Amino acid sequence: MKTICLVACTSRKALRPSPAADLYRSPLFEGGRWFAEHRCDAWYILSARYGLLSPNEEVIPYDESLNRMSESEKVQWAEKVFDRLLAQLESDSRIVFLAGDQYRKYLHRELNERGIETRAPLSELGIGRQVAWLQKLVTEEKRLQDTDRLYSLLQRLAATGNGARRLKECDAQRIPKQGVYFFWEGGQFRMTQPFDGRVVRIGTHAVSQGSKATLWNRLRTHRGGQDGSGNHRGSIFRLHVGQALLRKTKREEQYATWGIGQSASQAIRASEEQIEQEVSAAIGEMPVLWLNVSDSASPDSDRAYLERNLIGLLAGPTGPLDLPSVDWLGHWSTRDAIPSSGLWNVNHVFDEYDPKVVDVLEEYVEMAEGKLVTRTPPFAPANWRTHGPRSRVMTQQLNLV
Repeated sequence: MKTICLVACTSRKALRPSPAADLYRSPLFEGGRWFAEHRCDAWYILSARYGLLSPNEEVIPYDESLNRMSESEKVQWAEKVFDRLLAQLESDSRIVFLAGDQYRKYLHRELNERGIETRAPLSELGIGRQVAWLQKLVTEEKRLQDTDRLYSLLQRLAATGNGARRLKECDAQRIPKQGVYFFWEGGQFRMTQPFDGRVVRIGTHAVSQGSKATLWNRLRTHRGGQDGSGNHRGSIFRLHVGQALLRKTKREEQYATWGIGQSASQAIRASEEQIEQEVSAAIGEMPVLWLNVSDSASPDSDRAYLERNLIGLLAGPTGPLDLPSVDWLGHWSTRDAIPSSGLWNVNHVFDEYDPKVVDVLEEYVEMAEGKLVTRTPPFAPANWRTHGPRSRVMTQQLNLV
């Protein structure tokens, strides 16, 4: 599958004829070029004067903009670009736009009419925030590589037949006794790989010494009953989703008991039944993937290591590389950690991560694949909890959405 990136031209240009890739000099274009060259299979430039340019085409500086064109001229421009682009497309090509609405809207229509999938990962950010995000990818390239590797390993895990399934379709027979789980959510995609879904929660269970909880116990509590009932006082995930739903729909006063206390009377539980049903519906639709990690209940366990460091990888002190969309339910959460991290997690979201976590994850994925591994668990570094990266208060969070 071929992913093609289309990067819009900018007003700042070189003063002499140059290859198209070198003509445009703004930080936004330079960041877009880096993204296109490092994240996509091929790329072209959308030029107000020349239409579609390949990066190596020699062009003369100009002073034209789509913003100064009439609507009919923009339509003609888009048709011209599409005619040339069509020759570069394969049957399964996909298009990533790093371009404003004026450059996208008519071209997007032409592509969609022919069933060509498109994404515009920067469309919800202002220009300054687009530049900041693109520069962040360059400065945190190692973390981006580790994130890509995480998602690649999750794809391998899913290929073993263990998921991802919607939570409401899961049952105890399919799920190992112990493990780590990963949730996705409809409409949430990675900005750095815009056609791939974005993980929205990572969790485990039984990390307290002597705990007897199983992975299915934890997932069933998150899911609620088959009839849609549930108990948010037993699931922090349900608590946070419910708080966000109530805040979004302005029903916080109606359900003022939500999240109050570790237990509740039958009357209170009955009064909360409707919102519990809504939470069950929301979480039940989320695909979940699980990884078998069978070790003893302990805060030093491999499961605790994976949970803490993978959350730190996806969120961390500087915030996520893959930002949530502006309509993500988590933005209505009452806990700042959730919209800041893009995860339905509050613990470890501002922690640095240990890069070795991806190696540990791979060893467990290889076990799931039935491949011979060179050693047996535990795989986490010895004394990781006391000698690894420590929790930090967020100091450089980029609130880009």
